Amino acid sequence: MSASSIWNVTEQNFPVDGSPRQKLVFAMKYVALAPTQNGWQPWNFRMSDTHLELMAQNDPARNAVDPDGREMMIGCGAALLYLKLALKHFGCLGRVALFPDLGDSALVARIHFGFCSERDPWEKLLFEAMSENRANVLSAGGTLVSETMLAALSHAAAGERGWLDFTQSETSRRYVMKITLAATQSTANSAGEESDSHWRLPLFASDQQSANSLNVTVEPVREPSDAVTLAVVKTKTDDKHGWLEAGQIMARTILQAQALGLSWAFFDPMRRRETRVALRTSVGHKGFAQVILQFDPLTNTKMIPMAALSGAARLQ
Repeated sequence: MSASSIWNVTEQNFPVDGSPRQKLVFAMKYVALAPTQNGWQPWNFRMSDTHLELMAQNDPARNAVDPDGREMMIGCGAALLYLKLALKHFGCLGRVALFPDLGDSALVARIHFGFCSERDPWEKLLFEAMSENRANVLSAGGTLVSETMLAALSHAAAGERGWLDFTQSETSRRYVMKITLAATQSTANSAGEESDSHWRLPLFASDQQSANSLNVTVEPVREPSDAVTLAVVKTKTDDKHGWLEAGQIMARTILQAQALGLSWAFFDPMRRRETRVALRTSVGHKGFAQVILQFDPLTNTKMIPMAALSGAARLQ
């Protein structure tokens, strides 16, 4: 699917009088908008007349950096969340079965056509945020996000089976930066690459406006200031179920941020297991760290009434 066809998808083109298969195919277009940490979209679909099957797409070239398929499954989780939101918006989400066939390790989820729709106005806002074609560029100086907006982000994450732990002090932020930077330098040194102390880990920019054929440009940026808001996505388990949940939490949180007008970026892919282990208890004291996101307010921040969050419900 070309980038131009993705950005041109509009709900006005939804086939209201179409077959279940046509409606499923249309909703599937929104999945291409799902965020991933490296621009790689590790999924594809198998179609039937009444359901979609979300398939993990293994890439042998990535086995060295993702031997357990962790990042692949996180990406599939983001795709699943986007698909469910789109199907609910169009009132045709049915039963969702996770890992329904133990004999088919690539089959992540089977999503049936049905008649479930959005439960509250906030889900509509999240759907609208999916197709926002605006840059999310973090400011150079960094500004802390307000407690009200942190609560909104936490509420969004709680809509899935996991949570966010925020670095709320200068000490904790510096600790996270120290752990991730040490892991990056170790990886670079082991690969025989020169490490530059003036440059820290790549921030994977979420500038969808400049996305080219779905590949997000990865460029290093200078070390962020202490006044940054970091959110660590945590899950109860560190297996394919937890990774799939992490992807859904990540995607839902990013949509929440966009609905609030916040700028965001991926902070660190945490590919080294020791990094994730170190962050497990140092930030929040429980759960498994899977993804780190960075947030920054924009000058045109939207004012969304917090009352809109009161009826938010978890997608089933």
